[in-house]
Amino acid sequence: MRAQLNRRLARHGLRHGRRPALRAGERGMTLLEIMIVIAILGLLASVIVVAVMNQFENAKIQASKITLKSVQQALHQYNVNVGEYPTQGEGLRALLNPPDGLRPMVESMPKDSWGNEILYFNPARTGTGPFEVVSKGKDGQEGTEDDLRAK
Repeated sequence: MRAQLNRRLARHGLRHGRRPALRAGERGMTLLEIMIVIAILGLLASVIVVAVMNQFENAKIQASKITLKSVQQALHQYNVNVGEYPTQGEGLRALLNPPDGLRPMVESMPKDSWGNEILYFNPARTGTGPFEVVSKGKDGQEGTEDDLRAK
């Protein structure tokens, strides 16, 4: 009975109680080949992670630019309703509490994608308009290359 089972298994390339036998001309993978495959997979994974992280950072930059643009629009609306832009002393808080019982221009103090408060300068430091709205960017430091400005 056991011999008959072994013959049936052998016809299909199997052995009783063992791994399948390799067919003629086939060979298994060596340890070196397996290590090379693992190294290639690791390299591909690292490239994919870097690409995804770059896209994530670009999304934060774009979201901060949109926030700056909406603050800029709220400041223009404030000017239309009040007749002037908030002073440097009033800052962006004037958008929350406009004078004469007007309704607020924003629901809360705006922050950029990194959690930094938006900076407001009146008059503008760059001479590009009546005011300037700036995000400190990723590093949270004012005056560095990663600062974002509304255009």
